[in-house]
Amino acid sequence: MSSVQELISRRSQKLVQAPGPSAEQIDTLLRAAVCAPDHSALRAWRFALIYREHIDAFADLAIAATRRSGREVTAQKEQNTRKWLSTVPLLIGMAYKISHNNEKVPEIEQTLSMGAAAMNIQNAAHMMGFSSYWSTGLGSYTDEVPEALGFDPLDYRFVGFLAVGTPISLPSPAQRPAPETLTTVWKPASAG
Repeated sequence: MSSVQELISRRSQKLVQAPGPSAEQIDTLLRAAVCAPDHSALRAWRFALIYREHIDAFADLAIAATRRSGREVTAQKEQNTRKWLSTVPLLIGMAYKISHNNEKVPEIEQTLSMGAAAMNIQNAAHMMGFSSYWSTGLGSYTDEVPEALGFDPLDYRFVGFLAVGTPISLPSPAQRPAPETLTTVWKPASAG
């Protein structure tokens, strides 16, 4: 399969298990991340690795922090979250360092760069035979969870987690829209 065909076949898959990527493969994933477009070379991307042996403790922290923030976590939601995380071999927390008052690189461009870095990780993981899932749950929108990972909300924008591992089952092909239904061709008015 060509690399373009591999890219087209990528899809998110929430349910993953061990084995997760090795240390060398994680290094490759992060090298792919830092190839994202980066206006003014801000190098703002930041990553926090949470390995299998610490994921259950992290789930405790995230669920408690979400409840303390005033967001509801039902017993069923907690059970589902813990069940999902019980097989995840690697979580990657993702944030970017905000370049405050940067007139040359507005924050939307910093956000887009972080999104491109996350997508590069997902594409690289797919090409290595892993699956990944981008989650903005797990207390992503609390202050406490990013702070626990070393991301002070005054200086960092937290964008969620990637769960990375071996797919539990092979995904069916995703139903994608036909690109032409989302595309227009611009012409100057004089081109009639």
